[in-house]
Amino acid sequence: MKLEIDNLTVTYRNNGHNLLALDRIDLTLERGRITALVGESGSGKTTLGRTLMGLLPDNSESSGCIKLDENEILGLDEEGLNEIRWSKVAMVFQNQAANFNPAHRIIDQVAEPLIQRRNMKKDDARQSAGDALKRMGLLNHQAIRFPHELSGGEIQRSMLAMALIMEPELLILDEPTSALDAMTKAFVADVIDKVRQRGSSVLLITHDLDLAQKLSDDIAVLYLGRIMETMPAGELFLNPMHPYTLALGRSYPGVQVLRDLGGIRGEAFYRITHQHPQTGEKAMFHNHIIGPGSFHEDRHVPPAGCLFQPRCTQADGDCLLKNVSMINVGDHQVRCLRGGIVNRIELKGVSKRYGQVVALDCTNLDLRAGEVFCVVGETGSGKSTLAMIASGVLLPDSGLRFFDSIDMDEWRKKDYKSLAGRIGVVYQNPSQSVSHRLSVLDIVAEPLRIQGIGGDRKETFERVKKALADVRLPSEQEFLRRYPHELNLGAIQRVCIARALISEPSLLVADEPTSFLDPSVQAKVLKLLMELQTEKGLTMIFVTHDIGLARKIADRVGVMLAGKMVEIGPSSLVLGSPLHPYTSLLIKSAGGNGGGMVQMNAEPAKGGCSFAPRCTLADRACFWQLPPQVCLDGSYHSAACFRPQVTDNECFMENKPCLSGAAPACCN
Repeated sequence: MKLEIDNLTVTYRNNGHNLLALDRIDLTLERGRITALVGESGSGKTTLGRTLMGLLPDNSESSGCIKLDENEILGLDEEGLNEIRWSKVAMVFQNQAANFNPAHRIIDQVAEPLIQRRNMKKDDARQSAGDALKRMGLLNHQAIRFPHELSGGEIQRSMLAMALIMEPELLILDEPTSALDAMTKAFVADVIDKVRQRGSSVLLITHDLDLAQKLSDDIAVLYLGRIMETMPAGELFLNPMHPYTLALGRSYPGVQVLRDLGGIRGEAFYRITHQHPQTGEKAMFHNHIIGPGSFHEDRHVPPAGCLFQPRCTQADGDCLLKNVSMINVGDHQVRCLRGGIVNRIELKGVSKRYGQVVALDCTNLDLRAGEVFCVVGETGSGKSTLAMIASGVLLPDSGLRFFDSIDMDEWRKKDYKSLAGRIGVVYQNPSQSVSHRLSVLDIVAEPLRIQGIGGDRKETFERVKKALADVRLPSEQEFLRRYPHELNLGAIQRVCIARALISEPSLLVADEPTSFLDPSVQAKVLKLLMELQTEKGLTMIFVTHDIGLARKIADRVGVMLAGKMVEIGPSSLVLGSPLHPYTSLLIKSAGGNGGGMVQMNAEPAKGGCSFAPRCTLADRACFWQLPPQVCLDGSYHSAACFRPQVTDNECFMENKPCLSGAAPACCN
């Protein structure tokens, strides 16, 4: 069975306004495949499921095309819909208990489709229903109970038994695992997988991104009634291509996710259409967004532009004006004018020497808009040099740097001030990174004056007050007149963060910003930084020695050793399943256990791996040859190592282009 959805639009009428729930949806559900539909509440997921079942309320209107095996089903009358319900298409609804009749026993309700659709005798139907409930792990004494006498998990399994009683060709599941314990969730997931194995199609509507990734074949991401991205399920966390998908993944408390929850900047709204009748003219239709506490009169949406633009981390002028179509990006389809998530920073073969010391050796790095990238490693490994070159504070000896696809060195020569305004820097030692002859007001306003963007004195004052409010500092005159020696280190660091953000940069580079702070102040500053990163849509490079801290904040982690990036990938993979022995050493050392490999005075190998003299796995080649760049197959996780720490059931490739954006070559 194949179900094709083409240009499907659904609206709900409400007091002269129409809520636009689905907007020109195109989606195909293939036989024997699970398609997951994910997105925030109110994005239209349940509406799509109910539309396929023909269960929209009377105040709805729909248009477009829905074909089930080439037969149009949108607009069928009740008799026509009853021909396909249960036998061809069945649905498990979100609030399971509310969808059972409290006055009838479970077994009788599960048997009902067989009686109504197949004209089975009641006793035979009850026998089949009992067998179906047994397959769901429910015993006879549970089957004859009323809905209120069962637990949530038992109700869910009963609803599954009812939906599957006639072996439908398409199963629609609306939040099938919400509010279930882990064991019941695993059982339900196994049932869904068996439905796929027998050749049925499944539409899985869920907030559970772990379930969507592990169980489905394909994922469609819905936002304000429009599909923003479709992709293979395995790439949901590892390689999202739309900024909304990236933010959605960062908001989910996944089992494999180490970092604290991020979020999506701003709030999701509803899309409303309404008429403005005008005398002597045709009524005008307008789209607009309505949100909490807002009035529709002043929230009209432009006739074109991206719906996600107000919350996006990479929106530009075109995103406000141009129509946005789905485009193919690899094996993804993305609704984005910029072709998916763009690279904010690109470093290509960047090197830096201090005399005879190689601080950075031919390093590559791609940093995507809106992500937090942590650079970890020992003192002297090149972390700060990499960060300062990326920020424009240092010039590289060789290599290329690009900011938003523009050559930074060419930009710097032509208009250094405008480039500096796009990048904010927070330095390691707060007390040494400010002039003690300047007041708080002058320190925070300094970038505006240097770049010539502060306007008059009043405008500068207002921007300083706003920047201080962003970092939770007072803006009264008494505080603004203070000097650094009158503040504690935590307050000085917040002043430094305000200074870095006052020009509204899109990239923030933070070099050990909490290393001089006590744990309680460190926690407050870190929480503040991550809140600002989310709400301002910042891309962030965060340099730290602290592996535990990197676990909490990083989307991706790069591990530096002797001026080289020796491992890079998603933080859950790099810090959870490290490939390079040096990364394993850092993780063990962070827990107070060096594992017997810590030799701070080891002489680096000449021509080989810099870690070879300290590595218990090193062989002859490690001392004399540069290690190849290797990555786990399809994992976006790479390392420069002859003997990567992979398990027997893992495979890795060498000397092919890496997807992690760090290395010139990897796997075979």
